[in-house]
Amino acid sequence: MDLVGKVVTAAIPSCIGPVLKNIAYPFKVSDNVKALNDATASLTAVQGDVKSRLDIAELQGKAQTKCVEDWSRRVVVVKGEAEDIKRRYEERSRCFGSQAFNCCSNFSISKDAARKLMEVQVLREEGVNFTEVAIQLPPQVPELPIGSEVVVLKEEANFQEILRYIDSDQNGIFGIWGLGGVGKTRLLHLVNNHYIGSSAFDVVVKVTASKGCTVEKLQKELCDNCGLVQGNSNEESQARTRIISNYLNKRNFLILLDDLWGEIDLERVGIPLGLGKQFKKKIVITTRSVSVCGLMGVEESVRVAGLETEDALRLFYEKVGEKTIKSHPLIRSLAQEVVEELGGLPLALITIGASMRGKKDPKQWRDRIDLLKKSRLKGVDEEEKLFHRLKLSYDSLNEKSKHCFLICSLWPEDYYIKKIRLIECWLGLGLLDLSDAKNIYNPGFDVINELLSACLLEEGKSLLVREEDEYVKMHDVIRDLALWIAHDEGKEKDKWVWVDLNEMVLKQMGYKNISWSCVERASLTSFHFHDCPDLPCGVPLIPCDATSLQFVRVNCFTYWLDHLSDASTYFTPIKPLVPNVSNFRELAFLDLSSCGLESFPQGISELVKLENLNLAVNRITSVPEELKHVRNLKFLSLRQNSISSFPKGVLPELKELMVLDFYRINYNYNLISEGGDEQYWTWLINELRCLSKLRCLSIKLCQQTHFRNLLELSNLPVRTLHLAYVNETHTLEIPSSFIEKVQDNLYSLELEVWSVRKLVIGSNYQNRLGNLEFLSFSMCELEMIEWSNIAPEDLLPMLPYLSFQDCRIRDVSWTLYLPSLRRLVLFRCRHIVQLFGCVDGSGAMKPTFPSLIVLILQNLPKMEIICDKSITFPSLEKIKILKCPMLKKLPFQSRGKLKTIEIKSKWWERLEWEDNDLKQDLQDLVF
Repeated sequence: MDLVGKVVTAAIPSCIGPVLKNIAYPFKVSDNVKALNDATASLTAVQGDVKSRLDIAELQGKAQTKCVEDWSRRVVVVKGEAEDIKRRYEERSRCFGSQAFNCCSNFSISKDAARKLMEVQVLREEGVNFTEVAIQLPPQVPELPIGSEVVVLKEEANFQEILRYIDSDQNGIFGIWGLGGVGKTRLLHLVNNHYIGSSAFDVVVKVTASKGCTVEKLQKELCDNCGLVQGNSNEESQARTRIISNYLNKRNFLILLDDLWGEIDLERVGIPLGLGKQFKKKIVITTRSVSVCGLMGVEESVRVAGLETEDALRLFYEKVGEKTIKSHPLIRSLAQEVVEELGGLPLALITIGASMRGKKDPKQWRDRIDLLKKSRLKGVDEEEKLFHRLKLSYDSLNEKSKHCFLICSLWPEDYYIKKIRLIECWLGLGLLDLSDAKNIYNPGFDVINELLSACLLEEGKSLLVREEDEYVKMHDVIRDLALWIAHDEGKEKDKWVWVDLNEMVLKQMGYKNISWSCVERASLTSFHFHDCPDLPCGVPLIPCDATSLQFVRVNCFTYWLDHLSDASTYFTPIKPLVPNVSNFRELAFLDLSSCGLESFPQGISELVKLENLNLAVNRITSVPEELKHVRNLKFLSLRQNSISSFPKGVLPELKELMVLDFYRINYNYNLISEGGDEQYWTWLINELRCLSKLRCLSIKLCQQTHFRNLLELSNLPVRTLHLAYVNETHTLEIPSSFIEKVQDNLYSLELEVWSVRKLVIGSNYQNRLGNLEFLSFSMCELEMIEWSNIAPEDLLPMLPYLSFQDCRIRDVSWTLYLPSLRRLVLFRCRHIVQLFGCVDGSGAMKPTFPSLIVLILQNLPKMEIICDKSITFPSLEKIKILKCPMLKKLPFQSRGKLKTIEIKSKWWERLEWEDNDLKQDLQDLVF
């Protein structure tokens, strides 16, 4: 009995506990529901913290982890269930009173609340303990240009050999080596494009080393191309090594390292080269020297040699053109002689072939063959032999185009040069014929097209800024050719000088190897030149004995620089810049943009030969009165400074001024002298009347009266105009008189005018904004745009970029037929329900969006539909949709030319599809 008693006694608590707990539920209903509500509120706060961290990560190009995605989904479910319990309790109270007692109902609600409380508490703890909420997404493999479509047997064999190594189980480095211009980079691009859409690698990225490459330069380019967050100061190289290493270490990666000139420590860069088999770690390098392959520990390599005769002929004929080859019976045989002289080198075949396009007289061909034979110089290396042959394309240019071509070499190697900036440089040097030009930039575009046709420049596009911006670049061998020509075929080494400031400071270099007294043109450049220390031993950036200098540019190259509202805040002054510019009396061109300058260069009044002065993107607050003594000045840029003082009477003295750039100036009205800002800018605008030779004006206006004053000028060569002020009425009219005056020049128009609900754009069929390439509306109260007497497609025939930001418009159907529109952006337009309305009968026969390549829709909370099926996008390659929660369908009937769909993955899953095959077809485009 004692044993039985002990067993019963021990069993009673375990039996009674659950019973008492269940009995207590009805009496604890209010406590349990309150505890659940409090815990749910706490969970909501944690959910908000996680979302904030995700928002920051999204700006850094990261995506939420699977754990966070699953947690967020469970939080939504649990909060919904908790809300349902709260609703049941509140309904129970309303029906029976706050003290009402219904045992069954209270028991059920209290028990559910207690159980749900435990789930909420677990979820809260999970959210609080998230150490990582997002991961860096591998970059999408971009398509790289390959130039000629001609595929040759040797190239195909080399290509397959490289792929065999990459697809093998062996980790390591593969080398591609050969003479400059033989086609190594093209092979690398073919490899890159082969892995587009492939799952073989998590990361496929190309970086360019070039001559003088450093660990820091490679780190910078790797971080940019992989979207990795990085520091900017030189001391953070080790930190970047860790960032890159952590990113690549647990991924399958293929790194394509182009144009390597010497040994580089890849471990210091952050590229892990362990021999483990768990991840594929492949590197392919190109170099001109087989010895570099040895220094880099290359496992296998291929030598890229000249083309066989048949393949060389095919490539040459492609560049010359079939019409030219067939234009005379003798030309085909003469073309074969040219090819024999060129020795199968692709770059020479392409460049010389392009220069012979349209040459239909056999005598022209015989002359070219004679010149090629003369270029068979003895006692010179292979590179110089190539230069002598390539120079024949240069010799076919006119004198001004030759000089324009040589100027391109003053940009860094492998740098994408913005066409507009290149043309402005040519303008500042007086290299363009402006006699018959209505728009002074057009002759520059003509020269660029001439150099492109001659294959002396290559087309390029930077993806880091607005995608409609066009760029050009020089092949590294062509750039070497240009510098060789500029140095009198290598005889005068120091005539033109290019210096990498970062390398100079990092290596504590001076100018011991440069004879500055001989230098005529100097380009001192840097990529992200932040917090730069003074040069060693107080060495000035440009020595005082450089008295022959005619051209100086010192700036920090960034692709995004022109699009920041106050880019100067990103730079500290380069110290010391120059001790006193008055030493350089021969100077005609001075570009000190992006240097963090706080004032004009000292001694500026002594530069009586100066024609171009570019001080854009600095911190300059005032213009000195002595500027009026620089009377030969033709080009003056103060873009993106904080100008608060411009002395009266300076502009009228600059009678030769052709280009004046006041664009995106941040006015500090508190510092403007007596009379207030309105009077100050009124007389400044009136002084523009004195500039009879002014051909191009860029300006930001912050008062409506300033715009009126500008309209009163008879000569109005406005290129870029930014209106940023509060309008006096709810209607703003852009009158026909303004359009008539600016139609030949206006390139960019930004409207940031407040209080305007209705914008009226007036014109007639004689006026076109035929050169307008950038149009932006940032008008928070704008509800409608009215077109007076002209269709938008007639007024804006060449417009490629259009942006709406923070507007109250309800649709943008007027954009449907813009013939040249390539990029359309809508951001925070919170009243749009349907983006594009139906196509009416009159427009049904016209194609919609014939040229649109990129469509970006962000923060459109009410948008339910983009458009109906009558609207098509025949050229669309990329669509980006973020924070458009009401949108349920995409407006596509087929894949078409789409290459990228950038959206949130969970939003993609919520989309409704009429055709599941289309969804599957588009799935691999989602990014």
